[in-house]
Amino acid sequence: MQIPNKLDSVRFQLVAGHPALDLVNTLDWRFRPSGSEELLNSYADLLRFTEQCGLIMPAEVGEFATSTPVRKRRSVSFTKELRECLASICYAITDGQAPPVESVRALSAFARTVRRSESLQWGDGRLQWKTSGDRVSASDAPFRRLVSTAMELLTSEKIDQLRACSNLECRWLFLDGSKNKGRRWCDMKLCGNRIKSRRYRGKLRAGDSSDHFTRSKAYN
Repeated sequence: MQIPNKLDSVRFQLVAGHPALDLVNTLDWRFRPSGSEELLNSYADLLRFTEQCGLIMPAEVGEFATSTPVRKRRSVSFTKELRECLASICYAITDGQAPPVESVRALSAFARTVRRSESLQWGDGRLQWKTSGDRVSASDAPFRRLVSTAMELLTSEKIDQLRACSNLECRWLFLDGSKNKGRRWCDMKLCGNRIKSRRYRGKLRAGDSSDHFTRSKAYN
């Protein structure tokens, strides 16, 4: 499969404020009774997603795409396992509960695996974690970087800003950085307006004609 250096296909909607949460959101409509929608269907999707998040550079895309199909499929599989581990932890946090022990252990195992493939090196005036090229496949780089950024978020104070969309079929995750901490929707255009319109139509069906006119003007 040939993947161009610039991934110009359909772009992901990054509304979460952090790549780890946007990763969880790649299983769209997670709570919809009729079923969810998978957005990470191929290695090309994974490259597009991580490039859009700024975790890999356009110049790296060609290098990562040269790996074998087996390694690409493995990388996508690992990424989905990471995503569901993060979902289990993050949704527990938004619901005011302790994350499942098995999910925390799984995330810890992911982190240990990534750290074993890295070593500290000096560069740009500071110590940095660098991947040891002889230990890992280049195709795993997007997955490794997602693990690292997820650990960074979950062990920081930013996790206190974690929220879920108020659309119960959506519940996309995001960081609420607003002053009053009152953000309710993943995005007003995606879910906010949709839910408000649905509620408004419900009120119209329940009200009389005069009430219909009053609320119609207020809504518009």
